[in-house]
Amino acid sequence: MSVVSLQMSAPLKHPNTVVIQPPTVTISPLIRFGRYAALSLGVVYGFFRLRQIREYHADIREWEHEKAVAAAEEAAKKKKWLAKDEMRYLMQVVNIPFEEGVKQFGVADLYKED
Repeated sequence: MSVVSLQMSAPLKHPNTVVIQPPTVTISPLIRFGRYAALSLGVVYGFFRLRQIREYHADIREWEHEKAVAAAEEAAKKKKWLAKDEMRYLMQVVNIPFEEGVKQFGVADLYKED
């Protein structure tokens, strides 16, 4: 019984299976050095190039942020201007004097000068 268990545990191979392995080739130390030198130069170049790209994109992000802040300020001014215009129109429709309407509607903060 032990003979059978040994045969079962071994991987089954076809008797005609031939594994062809390429012959081992010794590579010249000069070629090996050249490969590693090229690899290391590529890594160093990649490091410096990544730094350049990061700086460039940092400038772009800063410019986009300044642009977004300016757009937000412009939108806030426009919103305030539209709110002022709407309040004046409502006061006109209701036929209330301006100063009294500002007090009644509680919009004095809209008409404060910045």
